[in-house]
Amino acid sequence: VGLGQNGLIATRLMSQLCARSVIAVEPIEYRRNLALKFGANCAHHPNEALAVIQSMTEGRGADVVLEMVGHNQLTINDALDYVACSGTVAAFGVPDDAIYQSFQYSKFFRKNVNLLASVIPDPGIDFPDAVRLIEEGRFDTEGIFTHTMPLAEVQRAFEVASSYVD
Repeated sequence: VGLGQNGLIATRLMSQLCARSVIAVEPIEYRRNLALKFGANCAHHPNEALAVIQSMTEGRGADVVLEMVGHNQLTINDALDYVACSGTVAAFGVPDDAIYQSFQYSKFFRKNVNLLASVIPDPGIDFPDAVRLIEEGRFDTEGIFTHTMPLAEVQRAFEVASSYVD
């Protein structure tokens, strides 16, 4: 759920290394198209996602849901809708609020969901593993870097990144 830079990298990583199928969920069309290039089996708007996930899993729901959006209380609840009973939701998206008033605790509880948080990578562990995957050709970096700009254009770089256009 969420196909910003981290969501797209997770899409590629899951499709190349471990997932039987990857269902990408994102409201922005060009990001959904990128997800297909990054290895997603399908990519859908959030309004369609639940029906597609239910159909593809024969009503069970996804075994694992990666919430990559953050900054939005609703997406963690969307992840709870998408996940199977006793499935796992991994929350990578950074929260803006200390307390999520709208968190659907009852659904979380009754579905027996495993909820994981991921905040900060451990450079001593994670980076050597990432480099090794790239060096061994097990992780394709093609298409991850979309723009190169000189440092003098840093403001423009932030504007491009935050415009969600390109």
